[in-house]
Parts: sequence; structure tokens; C-alpha cells
Amino acid sequence: MEPNEKTEQRRVVVHGPGQRSEVVTERTQTAPRESGLSTGTIAIIAILAVMAVGIIFYLVSNRNANESANRNANIDVASQANREQPPVIIQQPAPAQQAPVIIQQPAPAQQAPVIIQQPAQTSQRDSASDDANMQEVATKRLSEELDMTAVSVTISEARAVLTGTVNSEATKTRAERLVKAVRGMKSVDNKIVVSG
Repeated sequence: MEPNEKTEQRRVVVHGPGQRSEVVTERTQTAPRESGLSTGTIAIIAILAVMAVGIIFYLVSNRNANESANRNANIDVASQANREQPPVIIQQPAPAQQAPVIIQQPAPAQQAPVIIQQPAQTSQRDSASDDANMQEVATKRLSEELDMTAVSVTISEARAVLTGTVNSEATKTRAERLVKAVRGMKSVDNKIVVSG
């Protein structure tokens, strides 16, 4: 008989006039099967799960502590290696009065010196703005002359370069004089081409 089966017996006694009868009925019922996990099994599984989590936590924290200790040890070793080491003197047996050989450890690395450049003098900045002002004045003077519309001027460090084309040598010379007359101009390089 299985543990889920239940047997039930009934006895019925019937009394009738002149007769007596007894009826016995037997009935077997099978109950639905219970799940295979009892409360004890569930408790054991829960305890094992908690223990597994605890072991994993212990291993991870122990690994982190070991890594931290190794990192600190490496830093200590590196800092000790960077400290200045005293020179090592090795004496070798030598004939007669030879001086001892001194072997010195390399000096610890030093940082490169910081180079600070002084800001450019204001005269350079002023010369740039002066160049711009001279460029503006020279361009205006050339554009006012009808026969010099194809002439352009470039000024750098108070030195002008004239380029373009004009109709005559006199116009070329006049353009050079106009630009030379600009206040502060040091020199003029006339590269104007005279066309035919």
C-alpha cells in the first residue's frame, strides 16, 4: 500500500423481520501526490545557499585584501628603489699602487626643469597693429587712384610688397611713392608688372 492511499471499511448491519444481514464495504482512495520537497529539505537547501553566499563573500573580500596588500608592497618597493643609493666601492686586487675603482649607482631620475617664456614684448604686438594700420592706409591711397585698381599691397614688419599690373612705368613709380609716404613704412618692394 502506498502512503497516499487510504482504505476505508464500512459495516452495515441490516435488521429486518426474520432476518439479519451484515454488509461490509471497503473503499480505497488515492490522494493526490504531495510534492517531493518536505519542509526539512527546504530548510537544508536554504542553509546551504546561505553558506555558499558566505563563502563567496569571504573569497572575494580576501582577494581584494590580497590585491591591496600587493599594490602597497609594490609602491613601497618602487619608492625604496627611487631613494638615492650610496656609491658602492669595489676594491680589486691590483699591482702596486693602483687607485681603487669606484662604481657609482645611477642618480635617481629628476624632473626636467620648467621653462617659462616671457610674454612677447608689447612692441611686437604694437608692430602687428601698426602693420594693420599701415596696410589700411596704403590700400586706401592706392584705391583712390583710378589707374591702380589692379595693384595690391601686403605689409609685414613695416615692409611693403606691391604686386599687380599697371599701364605705365610712371604709374608703377607713383604707386611706390604713395606707399612709401605712409607713416612708419621702412621699405617698399615694388613687384608691379607694367603691361603694354
